[in-house]
Amino acid sequence: MAITYIHRRFETKAEVLEAGFFKVAHSGGSYITADFYNPATKEYTSQCVRDYDYEAYVKDNDELYYMQIDEAAKRAYLHEEGIILVGDFAEVVKGRTIEHGFIGKVIAKKEYKDRYGRFLANYIYFEDGRKINVDNCKLCG
Repeated sequence: MAITYIHRRFETKAEVLEAGFFKVAHSGGSYITADFYNPATKEYTSQCVRDYDYEAYVKDNDELYYMQIDEAAKRAYLHEEGIILVGDFAEVVKGRTIEHGFIGKVIAKKEYKDRYGRFLANYIYFEDGRKINVDNCKLCG
């Protein structure tokens, strides 16, 4: 079941929790948005919680701005998106260094950069010491 985006606006923290949503992300900058996810229905919504460019401050919602990010809901959201995290089991589906079909526990996830500091790829490290590009794996379980 895929995640569906719904257009819904919340005013209070109690309203968010009553609807079964949890805060999973918080953006930065002058236009700050908060992302909310419902693990039961797999629905996702995003809304502005603070806008520093807007002088009237009517878009500011301090209660949602200071609401804590729920780590369990965030992990469920990222798993639903297919993102591999530390502690997950991943299956190798492509590549040459590790045989296809290998399933291992991820103990680290690191960025690989060139000598100028430019991003090239994300690598995951398995508990047996081997590493592989995260794009060559899929999430198990």
